[in-house]
Amino acid sequence: MKTLLKTAAITALITGFANTAFAGSPTAFADEDYLAMVEPVKTITPHNGSAELRQAAFLEQEKLSATSRIAVARLDGGRFIPTPYAEEADWKFLEKRVEVKLDLLSAGDYFKYLPELDFQGVDTDNKIDEIRLTAANEGYSHVILYGMGTDAYWSSFGGKALSETGLTIHDDCASWDEAEAKALLVDTHTGEVLGAAKADDVTYNIGYLADDMERVINALTETKIEA
Repeated sequence: MKTLLKTAAITALITGFANTAFAGSPTAFADEDYLAMVEPVKTITPHNGSAELRQAAFLEQEKLSATSRIAVARLDGGRFIPTPYAEEADWKFLEKRVEVKLDLLSAGDYFKYLPELDFQGVDTDNKIDEIRLTAANEGYSHVILYGMGTDAYWSSFGGKALSETGLTIHDDCASWDEAEAKALLVDTHTGEVLGAAKADDVTYNIGYLADDMERVINALTETKIEA
């Protein structure tokens, strides 16, 4: 009998809390006519919840346009160096063949954004991010980072494992491959690698690398240019 009374008391207590909570709601004492006038809240799901549509919209935002400005930066041993004259010519020839603006990143631009170090201080480890942020601060939407030899090893770039570069790299990107020369097209603001070019013949400088980068750029610009 006592157990039955305790159960009844607990049930009444829970019911009282529920009624009190409902009384605090905006429509607790509204009649049916009022409730019929209230428009139900609609839940909006972007792209109807489709992962494929979300990915397509994301890629569309990444497309290059005719107004995109791309900096070109040369790495040697993982560090930025001024573009050698012979390689500079190959990038200038490429600019004439694509719909975007290409500029060589200068040492003066790079030095403006280097962090100051004490006499006995330790230098920063990630030069790739320093170059990317330099390009962003100089008003470039993207940057082409490229290197040869040890800077273009398999699953690495600029002497660092790709997972340690600070860049976002897709699994199907050619940046994971080994080559004699490799170039990454990077969004300067997000650090996302939009594409990679490579060349195994650097006998005559980086002409083949620039040709392959032309393919990458055209694939990203063709949709916007045709629209």
